[in-house]
Amino acid sequence: MGRFARLVIAALAIVPLPHAAEATERRTLVIAAGEVSGYYFPVAGAVCRAVNKERPRGMTCAVMPSSGSAANMAALKSGDADLAVVQSKALLLAQAGEEGFKDLGPQPELRALMSLHGEATMVLVRPDSGINFIGDLKGKRVNLGRPGSFQRAMGETVLDAAGLSLGDLSPLVELDFAEQAAELCRGNIDAAVFTGVHPIAEVAEAIEECGASLVAVKGKAVDAFVKRTPWLSHVAVKGGTYDGHKDELASIGLKAVLAGTIRLPAEDVLDVLKAVSANFGAFVRLHPVLRNLSKKEVARDGISVRLHDGAEKFFTEAGLR
Repeated sequence: MGRFARLVIAALAIVPLPHAAEATERRTLVIAAGEVSGYYFPVAGAVCRAVNKERPRGMTCAVMPSSGSAANMAALKSGDADLAVVQSKALLLAQAGEEGFKDLGPQPELRALMSLHGEATMVLVRPDSGINFIGDLKGKRVNLGRPGSFQRAMGETVLDAAGLSLGDLSPLVELDFAEQAAELCRGNIDAAVFTGVHPIAEVAEAIEECGASLVAVKGKAVDAFVKRTPWLSHVAVKGGTYDGHKDELASIGLKAVLAGTIRLPAEDVLDVLKAVSANFGAFVRLHPVLRNLSKKEVARDGISVRLHDGAEKFFTEAGLR
């Protein structure tokens, strides 16, 4: 367990005990997060830190570790959790009961509260590939990943955003994520797609070892694609994240979303969002992935399902919707 995760657990544990008179009024919200060593757990902890500082109407907050988005959606459905951190696309699929969420069935009661950090999709190209813009991928050897994988889904998303199809690649390459950086440096492929929280070790290694570079995912076609794809957002990788890339790189990607259900009272949702807003400066400093987050992004980006009524009320009154 990392130092930050231990600090989050310690911070959550330091919640004053209620006086006898208020014990019956106190409510603890449980946020289903992810693995303690991942990003969702400390981000959920940052939300709880704000709630536990404000203690609105005696409310407190605790983080529940989990194995990821599917487990979080199951916890929401069963009532074991009040809130959950989930990937924006996974939230939409869970609501429809599609793909990895078929066994759970449709969850039309799911609602979004706020957007959190992003996972940027970047295109890494070998030196002298002739790829300077994503439209240049046409006719190139691009690794999209294994069929059915998350990597493949995001690779195809980049093609769609660029107005390209699988048939535009020459040829289509289907390597595992762990193989693509090495194959790029060997000259066996021209480009590879990486999605995640940056920096990604494999990307940094390829840049250092063979002079690979990143290509921004941007343009009018990309803007239009993001506008019609609710789970997708404009995401940027800040300058200096990788050697040789001093300027910010525009891209697209997924967002982590704090979600709940219609069973959660609007008053509770308002309390959570007011607590985060009142401590926003401290909130975004609690973990590096939150540092560049703005209140406008929180209200709009990656909101792939309907906002909870409490969230709609809060963001509208705050002038953010």
